[in-house]
Amino acid sequence: MDDVDAPQETQTAREAEDARREAEALRRDREKAERAEAKEAERARRDQERAERDATKAAERRQREADRRIRDREKAEREDRERQEREARDAAREAANRLREAERAERAASLAQQRAARDAEKARRQAVRVAASTGPSDDLPTDLPPGIAVLWRAPAVGRPGPRPGLSLEQIADAGIALADAEGLDAVSMSRLAESLGFTTMSLYRYVSSKDEVLSLMSDRASGRPPAIGPELGDWRERLELILSIQQPILRAHPWLARTTAVLHAIGPGRLAWMEGMLAALDGTPLTEAQKVGAIGVLATHQLDQLRVSEQLSTQARTAALGPADGEAPDLGALIGMLATPGAHPALLRAVEAGGFSWGAVDEDALDFGTQLILDGIEKLIAVARSRPQPRLALTTGHGSGAVSDPVATLDA
Repeated sequence: MDDVDAPQETQTAREAEDARREAEALRRDREKAERAEAKEAERARRDQERAERDATKAAERRQREADRRIRDREKAEREDRERQEREARDAAREAANRLREAERAERAASLAQQRAARDAEKARRQAVRVAASTGPSDDLPTDLPPGIAVLWRAPAVGRPGPRPGLSLEQIADAGIALADAEGLDAVSMSRLAESLGFTTMSLYRYVSSKDEVLSLMSDRASGRPPAIGPELGDWRERLELILSIQQPILRAHPWLARTTAVLHAIGPGRLAWMEGMLAALDGTPLTEAQKVGAIGVLATHQLDQLRVSEQLSTQARTAALGPADGEAPDLGALIGMLATPGAHPALLRAVEAGGFSWGAVDEDALDFGTQLILDGIEKLIAVARSRPQPRLALTTGHGSGAVSDPVATLDA
């Protein structure tokens, strides 16, 4: 019995072992399949993340390219605008240069004509001696004030003899030469007579006072503006051109800012500049009173700028505050020496930024203040075009709302 049971138990044990081995194989196969499935899932996850990163990079690359195209387009537009502005400025500067050359040629021709006329008079010796108090010409009013009448006096005929008489132009030129070289304070009747080779008393036969000399100097130094018509551009271009033509005159004769005692002595030159500036505003919707006020503000600003420059030049000449050649000292350097960080921080920032460095400004360009006034006139014109404007009340007083006298346009 026991011999029969032993083989059966052995068979059962083998079957159990086979079953265990099969179960173990199944378990290993299942674990292998699970690992393979996990690896496949991880690979799919990594592929998805890679695809997402690639998509993000592609989107960022497209955005960068779009931004670069926008920047390139803006840069090209900016460069085109700057090029057009430079060309416009160069064209205006070239036009101003041509006008100045034409003006110099006209002055030279006028001087040559005057010399020829004087030589002819001396050769013929048909002139008669006349006093300098010759009255105004028949074409002008006879009741002009003395300070104005001298500016409109008919040219005196040269007197015969070995020592010819003086002309008002000679007196004015001598005064201009003195003022240009030594400043307005150097101009006196005695110095003027000495430079002309005459006595002081003999000079009074031609002019009655120093104020008359200053009037003659101011009017002659200002010259005459060229004819500027609508073919040169709109009102602003015409005004800018006139102002740019005035600048070298003002720089050559800074003492013009100190002839305020005779600013109301309206001579041919002053009248011509006033006419030119008013005519530049033709075609705008401004009233005549607004036009006069506008050129008065421009004139006042130009005089103020010139006055500061002239005073600094005078200080440089007399008090050794600047260069020995009489040029204006460095205002920024002077302010930098006097200002302190605690009391004047804004001033020091302006000094450090070069805000007072006048010498660095383009001499052919209009200053910031002038451009600001022109912008204001442009705004006034735009408002006048958009709706009817009430007539402005202008005054020459010094109270609130007063507008500077436009007669000062000559010196602006």
